[in-house]
Amino acid sequence: MKKTLRKIAGATPYLILLIAFILILSLVSSLRKEQVPTILGTAIFVIATPSMEDTLMVGDVIFVDTKANDYKEHDIITFHAYFDSNNDGEEEWNIVTHRIIQIDVVDGVSYYTTQGDNNSISNSWETSFTQDQIIGKVTREAALLTLIYSFLFSGGYNIIFLVIILVFVIIGAMEASNIIKQLKMIKEKELQEEKEKLIEEELQRLRKEQEEKGV
Repeated sequence: MKKTLRKIAGATPYLILLIAFILILSLVSSLRKEQVPTILGTAIFVIATPSMEDTLMVGDVIFVDTKANDYKEHDIITFHAYFDSNNDGEEEWNIVTHRIIQIDVVDGVSYYTTQGDNNSISNSWETSFTQDQIIGKVTREAALLTLIYSFLFSGGYNIIFLVIILVFVIIGAMEASNIIKQLKMIKEKELQEEKEKLIEEELQRLRKEQEEKGV
């Protein structure tokens, strides 16, 4: 039982590293394909504008259920919207998180209209859009992730890479130290076994000499 637990404990860092590596690959792949990165059907977003205050504040990190397909009025959803976000005359697809205020069903098709809690009216680009633009339903705010995100981004993007590098360096150092300790223990065990073998051989030789003298 103890050996099994030791094996599990020894394999845990590698398992964590493997999971982290898979998640990073999934994130990079999704971003390169311009898709929304998800983990087990859940996407993570950061509120960038005050349109949902005081419900959701700028900088809040939210979880979005991308597997949801049953939307009702008053649900807060994250969706794709086509508009000029930079006021430069060029419209593009953006990701928005607003509350559903109206659902109209025409010929079996649902048309959604949303509005930010801090807005007095709905924008033209968030009226009567279909479900194919919806990414998912906001399930909850992640307070801890919001604090972590605020800390990381307070110093710019470079600190994120610094933290990632530091984590991998620490993991690498811990694993290297663990390997060195294991090799040292194996070497000490081999030396001890060799020593015991030599002692046993010497004892056998002495016994044999005594037996021969006794004869």
